[in-house]
Amino acid sequence: MHIIYVEDDPSNIALVERVVRMAHDTLTTYTTAEEALLHIQPGDADLILTDVDFGEDNMTGLELTQGLRSKGIDVPIVAITAYDLQEYVRWSEMVGSDGFIVKPVNVPELLNLLEHYRPVE
Repeated sequence: MHIIYVEDDPSNIALVERVVRMAHDTLTTYTTAEEALLHIQPGDADLILTDVDFGEDNMTGLELTQGLRSKGIDVPIVAITAYDLQEYVRWSEMVGSDGFIVKPVNVPELLNLLEHYRPVE
């Protein structure tokens, strides 16, 4: 399975890279929502993981999700954020996210998520 992860924190990227390798999958990363929106095309991934808050970046992960959906990206998109608030869960669902994970990411939870969204071959 090919996964795209949009995240600006190197330590979070490193953790997801390790988990993806454990699952024998491949990973492409982008460090800004703008870069991801510019480059991601339909068919590029089986699953997209995106941070919600990119600090000083102009675009949020929720806006990225909306933009990807408007480009015809129909693969599962899961929001990953440190904000453990129900309003973020609702907002992520409203813009087209398929799931929501709270940081710090729990390795077994992430492995289960990958298995849940793994395409049936």
